Amino acid sequence: MNCKVEEINLREIHVIRLNSGDIYTPINSTLLDEFLYEKASAGVSYHKLNSLSSALKSFFKFLYRNDNFPDVTSSMRFDLKKYKDRRKPIRILSKHETLRLFHSIVTHSDNIFNEAVLFSLLFSTGMRISELLGVKVNELDLESDMLLLKKTKTKKARVVALRNGFGDVLKHYIKINMLSDCDYLFNKNGKKLSNGDVRSILNIYIQKANLPHVTIHSIRHSFATYMIDAGASIFIVQQLLGHEFISSTEHYINPNYTRNKNITIHEHQYVYKKVEGIINSVCKNE
Repeated sequence: MNCKVEEINLREIHVIRLNSGDIYTPINSTLLDEFLYEKASAGVSYHKLNSLSSALKSFFKFLYRNDNFPDVTSSMRFDLKKYKDRRKPIRILSKHETLRLFHSIVTHSDNIFNEAVLFSLLFSTGMRISELLGVKVNELDLESDMLLLKKTKTKKARVVALRNGFGDVLKHYIKINMLSDCDYLFNKNGKKLSNGDVRSILNIYIQKANLPHVTIHSIRHSFATYMIDAGASIFIVQQLLGHEFISSTEHYINPNYTRNKNITIHEHQYVYKKVEGIINSVCKNE
């Protein structure tokens, strides 16, 4: 059909292309439902379906307000919820696997101290990787073993407590890397380390340790699970993670790792001591 946009009358015509030919029919909710069902059947993701559905609703609301065109989306029957992705528990490293990861770093790293400090902070604070990489030296309170996160996902600043004595480790880190107050704590050639940089580093040591694939974000889930396993209140964990809603924190806790929470596993008791030993030994050798 060759015509100008302004000549199209949406009230009168819509083209459905079938093998038997074109059928012309007014636009209605059934056509929109069929369009979305067709996309869903083709394997389009929930997020894409949500975007398409929202775009259609916005478009027809616009037509209703500006051209008094009937809002046919109000009678749509397409049930978007049926296609919502089921959230599966994120694979996290057990405490023993975490120890193997740090052994892999110590064994294979050409930059042991810096990388051990980076991953120690991730595992011991539960910070988002974007939060940690955004930290500058002048946001650290090394005497009190604390740091201030000014940029967070929730847009609310929060204070993060470091493991006891870690402030001294960071003093040493800052000294040997010759960082100034305005420098990012983790940087490469003066530029802030990227999420991709850390992801690549993690993947190397995961592979060398023959561990299952995990994401950087799963370290945050590990932290939450370890805290609950150690007997911490979920409300405390919520505060440490900086979650606005407790439901978010509940999703972070992997039940497969906490169901034996009251059972002592000697293999795991010394994990944190081992990790601290790695850091301390590197400090002495620098």
